[in-house]
Amino acid sequence: MKKWNHKGQNLIEYAMVAALISVAVVAMSTYVYRSVQATQQVIQEEFKASQ
Repeated sequence: MKKWNHKGQNLIEYAMVAALISVAVVAMSTYVYRSVQATQQVIQEEFKASQ
């Protein structure tokens, strides 16, 4: 019987999960950035209107 290298397999699985999470964070950063910009613009417009 052939022994499998479970440590190597676990390392690859963890690397794949970390890569997937990194891709998700990078993809979501665009939407978070746009949301923050929109919120800042609303606050700025409300401030101008109150003066």
